[in-house]
Amino acid sequence: MKESLLEFKWTVSRGRDTYGYNICSLYVNGQKVSSCNGGGYDMEGTALGNWIARAFKNELLKLKIPMHRRNGQDVQEYYGLSFHDPNYGASSKVPTERHTVPLIDGACGKSSVENILNAIGLELVYLKGTRNLSLYRMIEKQS
Repeated sequence: MKESLLEFKWTVSRGRDTYGYNICSLYVNGQKVSSCNGGGYDMEGTALGNWIARAFKNELLKLKIPMHRRNGQDVQEYYGLSFHDPNYGASSKVPTERHTVPLIDGACGKSSVENILNAIGLELVYLKGTRNLSLYRMIEKQS
């Protein structure tokens, strides 16, 4: 996989029903691949998570999900990652024969999405940012 340039652009909606809402759009190598609007949650994480779930579906399905201890119980998960039945009848924290559609809830935090990205062998490197733009380079993770 070659390097990719990720741009998070922030704008404000002028739409009739969404006037004044913040919009976070993700561009990968200049092409818009994801966006979300509103506020009150991690919008960069959401835009990134939505794109990763679509662009790296096969890698996510092959991912070895680690065991963690949370609230006194052992759980097998990457926080924010779930796998769904194509009919959305059920979900699972690990891929199964029925649960083949990965979804990443980026609203739980961009750092959680980056953990998932690192697990499939990629990482984000921050380049620069302004008030309405953040630039990252996505590269293969160094072993």
